[in-house]
Amino acid sequence: MNELKIYRDPVTGFEIRSYTNGPMRNAKLYFTTENFSVDDKYFFFNRANDQGDGGLYRANVETGELTRMAGPEYSGFYLDRNEAYGVMAKGDIVCRLNVDTGEITELGSLPKGGRITGHLTTANSGLIACSYHLPSKIYALVTLDPKTGKCETVYQSDYRLGHAQICPTDDNLIFYIHETEGDALQRTWMYDVEYRMARPYYVEHPNEWITHEVWAADGSEMAFMKLPGRILVGDKDGRHFDQAAESTQLLHPCFSRDKKWLTADRINYFGSDIQEGVVLINRESGKVLDLATTGTCKTGGDHQHPSFNRKGDMILFSCPNEEGIAQVCVIDLNQLTRP
Repeated sequence: MNELKIYRDPVTGFEIRSYTNGPMRNAKLYFTTENFSVDDKYFFFNRANDQGDGGLYRANVETGELTRMAGPEYSGFYLDRNEAYGVMAKGDIVCRLNVDTGEITELGSLPKGGRITGHLTTANSGLIACSYHLPSKIYALVTLDPKTGKCETVYQSDYRLGHAQICPTDDNLIFYIHETEGDALQRTWMYDVEYRMARPYYVEHPNEWITHEVWAADGSEMAFMKLPGRILVGDKDGRHFDQAAESTQLLHPCFSRDKKWLTADRINYFGSDIQEGVVLINRESGKVLDLATTGTCKTGGDHQHPSFNRKGDMILFSCPNEEGIAQVCVIDLNQLTRP
C-alpha cells in the first residue's frame, strides 16, 4: 500500500511529503514518544476508519510503503528510545512489538479490568510505566518489569492522572499530570517511587496555564507550554526553568535528541483565528521559523503534534486536511536555512 504524494507548502514554499490521504483519520503518534525507528527508516501512525483495517501502521520514510503492524484492539503504543521495539496494551495485557518483523509477544499484565489513560512509556532500563484507571475507578501509576512480568501499583489518587512519562534515565522518577482537559490549579507532578512521594514539578501561580510536557531523550530536562505561546524548559528536579521561545499560539513542544532544537505547532485556542501549522525553533536564540501550514484541527487527536526523527533532520507531523482530519506528513529540514 502506498499513498505518498509530494507538494509544496503554499505559504512557506517548502517541500512536504504526505504519506496518507482519504476520509479516514491518520494521526502520528503523540509527541511524548519516539515516532521513528532507531535507524530512521520507518515512522509509525494510527489509522482509524470503518473498513476494518484501522490500527497501528508503519510507513517507509523513503518509499512511502505502508504496513499494518497491529489492529485497533491494541492501544497506547510507545517506541523505545534505543532499541527496535515498541510496547502497547491489549486491554490489560502489555505486549512488545518488534518494529522490524512485526512479531508481537506478551510481557505481562497490568491490574485486571483496568485501562491505561495514555500511552505506555519505557525507561532505558526497559521498565514500563503508565497512568492507569483501576476497576475500583481510582487512578494510579503502574509499573511493569518486562524481565519478570512483575506489575506494581506504585501510587493511587482520586485525581484523574494522565500523560505519565517515566524518566528515560531514572527508573525512580515518573512524571504525570492532573488531567482536567483544560487548566489545572497544579497540573505537573513528579513521583518518587522509592520514597512513595508526589511533589509538584512546576509550581503554578494564580492564572498560569501550564500544559503539554515532554522529557528530553537523555532525561535531564522537560519542555512544556506556558500559555499563551511560551515554551519553558526545566531541569530534571524542577528547580530551574528557562524560557526557550515565545510566539503566537504555540503548543506541543518537542526536543531534538541533541536538545539544540525544538519544534511545536501553532493551534487556535482562546478564541483565536490564526493559520495553523508547524514551526522550528532555535533553542539558543529562541528564533522561530514557520515550516508548514495545515488545516484547522477537527479534534485534539488531530493536532499536529510535531516531533523529530532520531537524526534531527526531519519533522513528522499530523496535517489536518480541509475537513480538519489528520493526515501524516514529513518535512526534510535539509532543504531550509535554520533560524
